[in-house]
Amino acid sequence: MCGFVGVFGAKSKIDLDTFGAACQQISHRGPDAFDIFSRPGIKLGHCRLSVLDLSVGANQPMCDSTGRVGVVHNGEVYNYSALRETLEGRGHRFNTTSDTEVVLAMYLEYGEHCVALLEGMFAFAVWDGRHNSLLVARDRVGIKPFYYAQTQDGFAFASEIKALLSLGLLPRSVNRQALHDYLTFRYTISPQTMFEGVHKLAPAHYAVVTESGARFTRYWSLDYSKTLTLSNDEWIATLRSKLDAAVKRQLVSDVPVGLMLSGGLDSSVLATAMRRELSQPLKTFCIGVVAEGALDERYYARLVAKHVGSEHHEITISAKDFMDTLPAFVWHMDEPVADPASIPLYWLSKLAKRHVTVVLSGEGSDEMFGGYPFWTQYKGYARAKWARGVPGILRNQLLRPLNRVWPKSDRLEKYLEMCDQPLSSYGRFNPEFQDNVLSEKEKRRLYRNTGHAVFPLAPSVEKVQDAYRRAEEFELLDQMLSVSMTQWLPENLLIKADRMSMAHALELRVPFLDEDVVEFVARMPTDLKIRKSGAGYTVKYALKKAYQDVLPREIIERQKLGFPVPYARWLRLEMREMVFDVLLSKSAREHSLWDAAEVERLIACALSPDEEADKAVWNPHAKKVWSLLVFELWRERFGVSV
Repeated sequence: MCGFVGVFGAKSKIDLDTFGAACQQISHRGPDAFDIFSRPGIKLGHCRLSVLDLSVGANQPMCDSTGRVGVVHNGEVYNYSALRETLEGRGHRFNTTSDTEVVLAMYLEYGEHCVALLEGMFAFAVWDGRHNSLLVARDRVGIKPFYYAQTQDGFAFASEIKALLSLGLLPRSVNRQALHDYLTFRYTISPQTMFEGVHKLAPAHYAVVTESGARFTRYWSLDYSKTLTLSNDEWIATLRSKLDAAVKRQLVSDVPVGLMLSGGLDSSVLATAMRRELSQPLKTFCIGVVAEGALDERYYARLVAKHVGSEHHEITISAKDFMDTLPAFVWHMDEPVADPASIPLYWLSKLAKRHVTVVLSGEGSDEMFGGYPFWTQYKGYARAKWARGVPGILRNQLLRPLNRVWPKSDRLEKYLEMCDQPLSSYGRFNPEFQDNVLSEKEKRRLYRNTGHAVFPLAPSVEKVQDAYRRAEEFELLDQMLSVSMTQWLPENLLIKADRMSMAHALELRVPFLDEDVVEFVARMPTDLKIRKSGAGYTVKYALKKAYQDVLPREIIERQKLGFPVPYARWLRLEMREMVFDVLLSKSAREHSLWDAAEVERLIACALSPDEEADKAVWNPHAKKVWSLLVFELWRERFGVSV
């Protein structure tokens, strides 16, 4: 796990001092070693966090024996041992036991096609001086970040945006479409970032860059086709076998490894699997929140820690801790991501780093198995199926004309319109997604009387509809999961996990997102992911069945919480003054993005006393104000013009 910076292009005039300063912007990602490789037309910089092969020989940038091919790499390639064995059979010789040297040799052997053969979490760049080209790549689901900018000075790239900005090649201006989307989703969607001119390399993509431009290729996509024929028992047994194997692969390390343990199903499953593989006591880490009425998961974490016999560590944070961390949170995230759970993760990572260098965590399980309640809402789908059963002549000559007179229902009209489309397009017409913070109408009201109001902006939901369109061949639940796997997971959860852990030079690994596990679960029948149970549904059915014999019953049967941060209450009480100071400041008013009266209305709604809203994990009014607050703090911290 590391951080890198690079500039490729014959026209580049970046001097070593400027380039070195850019590298130092991300030194927190790799405090163990730092070096720069510089040749005409290429500069590569690397900050190393030593995890595999702690020797100096494994430092980066790493070159081949000729010095004409070099690599910078962030992450872990979990199948590197098998790949190394194959490469040795083809005549390659190695000087280290690092996975980075394997990545370099894979490129020398297979060229750009090497990317599809790598399994793990990775982002890397390989410079090839023989052909004056650059290969850049990102892992399948977007665990590791990769940012780039195509400028007159060349193709610049980095693990974090702040390093790109430090090169001085780009103006710090806001991407207005990205901002428009952020106000709906709380994050931006690849390839956009909040900075105009800075892009994310999308998950499962690589690019070959030459002086004439960049050619982007998608090398993998998740297939939800039901092509495997197994009994329910076989599905469940194989799931456990594959997930246990993924945990074993991801425990390979030359430094101590621990677990972020919330006491939820996902981290508890990992705890049992890790306990079986480790020869020494497992170290587990949990965080709680000190606030009146706050939901506290530490009871369940302690229950699991006792069950597996781990060396358990806890930390709690208060509203003051939350507020004091906002500047660091904004700085490390690089662009606005309005997920309040990021801040507890920052503190949890800080705690874990005192004891270990690597942690495993349960990200991805919900998006694979359908762990959130909204994935069980099929009433609209059932209505659409009913409407299709009405003969066309009745729909078009009776119901449609009648509805125009009474009851004038937009919903009924939508279902009647859908009857002319395949039922598989239901998700596209009714796109469900994790968040809808501000609607298009609300955003336009927020822009009213400002220059932003006349800017041409595409409706944000179109990005979700496009994702559903690409998944229409699959069942509805799998369509919904596919959208979450390609948007919510990489653009929010995984970015948050990377930034908050790497702020403390802590490597965070995610066994649920192991390629073998992800591809297997995608093909699993949907009723093994979410199963009808009486009047309700059981989410993550197969995962619960797979591990019910090794986990306490309380863990198997408890409800999904997410990370319950009482930020709605804190906004109303402890953070009240900050909200007014930031959102209604002279600086905020002068940038002319928001209508001041509408901002005041949103604040009034969010800060009105409401005990039930305070207890809600996702208070709708608080989400809106929190999203605006995070954006304003980001704009000020990075000096962004709008």
